[in-house]
Amino acid sequence: MNKLLKNKYKKCFGWPKPYSWMVKDLIGGMYYEKGRPQGSYLVALGLICYTEIIGREISSFNNPNVKKESLNKKKCFNTFLGSYMSYNKILEDFPDIYESFRHGLCHQYSIRGPETGVFVFYEPSSINDFKKMGVDTTKGLLLHKQNIKKVFVIEPYLENFINGIEKFLKEKKEI
Repeated sequence: MNKLLKNKYKKCFGWPKPYSWMVKDLIGGMYYEKGRPQGSYLVALGLICYTEIIGREISSFNNPNVKKESLNKKKCFNTFLGSYMSYNKILEDFPDIYESFRHGLCHQYSIRGPETGVFVFYEPSSINDFKKMGVDTTKGLLLHKQNIKKVFVIEPYLENFINGIEKFLKEKKEI
């Protein structure tokens, strides 16, 4: 595990399992090169899958009498993404995120759409261009208003993901 990433996310290692394991898995697939984090498609896939899994944990926590297996997977995904990772506005504007990103990455090895990709970070020289397109560069989903571009950006998504887990664990009084 990369020392810089380990230091950056060390607060997560004391979290209860499986949350600490998830973070360790994700950063285990990353490294630093030339001062910037690097990652892989597998890290993006892990983040998307874990988003659904944690959403199911949240939905189960909020509905203890409902079996986890009977929970709607898309609703679970959207619960964590929207309410805990603060992607509500993006979900309102792009309600097909689950199908495009989760199903695309998991089942087709690509995000569904004409111009898609996985980036590790927003290139600093491009941030203003993205902002002019209406993209919130603090989020890890780059979506163009005309639904032409769909890009998963690992670094900000991971930050939002960790903040979302932390919010949930505080709600459960586990940290």
